[in-house]
Amino acid sequence: MSRPPAESRRVNRRKGRHEEPRSLRRDLGSHPDRSSRIIYLAAEGERTEADYIKLINDTYRDGPGQKFFLRFTPVRKGLRPDQVVDHVIAQASSPGDEKWALFDRDSEDNRDSAIRDAMNTAALKGVQVALSHPSIELWLLLHFQQFTSQEEGRSATIKDRLRKHPRAEGFAEYDKKSGGRGKGLAGQRGQSLVGKEQTAVDNARKLVDMCPHGTCSAKNLSLDKIPGPGTETYEEWNRRSGHGDGCDPLKRDPSTDMWRLLASLGIGTRRTQAPGRRR
Repeated sequence: MSRPPAESRRVNRRKGRHEEPRSLRRDLGSHPDRSSRIIYLAAEGERTEADYIKLINDTYRDGPGQKFFLRFTPVRKGLRPDQVVDHVIAQASSPGDEKWALFDRDSEDNRDSAIRDAMNTAALKGVQVALSHPSIELWLLLHFQQFTSQEEGRSATIKDRLRKHPRAEGFAEYDKKSGGRGKGLAGQRGQSLVGKEQTAVDNARKLVDMCPHGTCSAKNLSLDKIPGPGTETYEEWNRRSGHGDGCDPLKRDPSTDMWRLLASLGIGTRRTQAPGRRR
């Protein structure tokens, strides 16, 4: 019996291997046309990141400039950062495909060694990383305001700011166990983010410039075509993020590289406006 394609397999978190999924929660978009730039993505979370990627796909994939399609396969349970990198490599059709891994610092489950392993493997295998320190909620908040407080990997304050921000419509009950659709971004929440990407990108770039390492600058970001696996040193790969040699990713508090993904798509570059949403 032939095996299904890699993109339809999931990672067993405890055993660290890919398995056939029972069922995926939802389809994140229709198939792209042949002219689209295909980008494979994986994330540790099963809700917020998946909803955000769907939002970007639905809003911008057929906009001005190069068409793209973010090919994302959700997983039923969360993954460690190193497993996220393994998962996106398994999804891709070939080693040279464009790949991104999304994960958080989030100190609550002591993932420091997994992050370092993930970064080293990503550099070796030609995977780009969007690390959010402390969490993806920082990226969401940056759509509405700047946030520079060091949270040491904890995101409670950021979530509270997000819930209370007057322009963050729909977020008042975000991630509250009593209700509020958990961490989902469908409906009003997603719509309150659309059109504010430029603000988020600008705020995230400023955080790179403020990095405690001292030699980091968003101006150093490289959007050149990503070389194939095994062709860059870790330092060369790391410079693509704007961070300097020797900058420890665990000390980039606060920061988020989600802006790099959007910049690579031409979103939030003062040239792209949101077209009509796809239905």
